Amino acid sequence: MHGRVVVGALGFSRWGCGWGARLVTGGVVEPVVTTSSPRSRLIVVVAVCHLCGDPAPGDNRPPVILRPGLGGPRPVRLCARCRSIRPGRDRGELVPDDETWAFLERETTALGQDYESGRWLPWRDELHWAQNLRATTWTQSAVEHALRDAGPHVSTGRLVHVVEPLPGLLALVDDGDPALRTLRRFLDNLTAGPA
Repeated sequence: MHGRVVVGALGFSRWGCGWGARLVTGGVVEPVVTTSSPRSRLIVVVAVCHLCGDPAPGDNRPPVILRPGLGGPRPVRLCARCRSIRPGRDRGELVPDDETWAFLERETTALGQDYESGRWLPWRDELHWAQNLRATTWTQSAVEHALRDAGPHVSTGRLVHVVEPLPGLLALVDDGDPALRTLRRFLDNLTAGPA
């Protein structure tokens, strides 16, 4: 049975890998846990943040407007953390830099976890580059210059991949903005030991 059946505020759909549901609350469509059987009696409703995927519990705050490249604008939910520190936090809609910031947060967190567990260790050149980057005042031109002057070992490493979106964000936020706190903390942790 394909198609869409609406039961109350839940819309059920048949997808390629099984049955699933999407919760519609206040005009916001939120993904719900999928199941392998249409006969499931219990459906767990989980509203997730559009930027980070963490749970975004329903609160009285209005949703943020997403204006995708295709289709019309639609409201989306954000978790409290993303709502408070994203670069476009002063606006009622998502700006492209919010998506860039979410990418930077995900990649920095993943690289930090790999560093802490020992799955990733920086090359000596990467560590030296990170120390220089940490010591500079972050402006758009300064970070672009640092990326441009990165050596061959640095430019092919994972650290540069994480830092590449930073100049675009610095066009919107300044050096001490809370949106850059995760990257700052990671660089502090990375460069704290002897080189």
